[in-house]
Amino acid sequence: MPLFVEILRHIVLFQNTFDTFKTLKLPPPSRSSRNGGLPSARAMQQRKRDMKGCLAVWIVWCCFMAYERFLEGIFSLFIPFYDEVKALTLLFLLVTRAKGAEPIYLHVIRPLLKPYTASVDALLDLARMFGDIIFVLSTFPIR
Repeated sequence: MPLFVEILRHIVLFQNTFDTFKTLKLPPPSRSSRNGGLPSARAMQQRKRDMKGCLAVWIVWCCFMAYERFLEGIFSLFIPFYDEVKALTLLFLLVTRAKGAEPIYLHVIRPLLKPYTASVDALLDLARMFGDIIFVLSTFPIR
């Protein structure tokens, strides 16, 4: 079963990457001469919806990977048929794509993270500032 889970993980990752590639590509220009060769408004609205779904899929995927990295060792000891449940979860994410990931994001992940957004933003700003300082210091010549 661990081999099946590993194969599923790679399939889901490939599918996420390919869907992101397709979503980021601009829709073809409309055939009417009114838009001046630009995509139609309906195509752009659909692209925006697809981008939101794609982002939800990536957020759920990253949370799943973080959970797997840090907590799987503990939970797998106490939950019977853990690998089967994980395989079913990966199959669910593979089959439903954005339709399954958006409710998980909206009703589970977002309420958990919302109280900490200010703290996380401050921490990321501090990390970016620290990285900028390290970059500037590394560009100075040593004499």
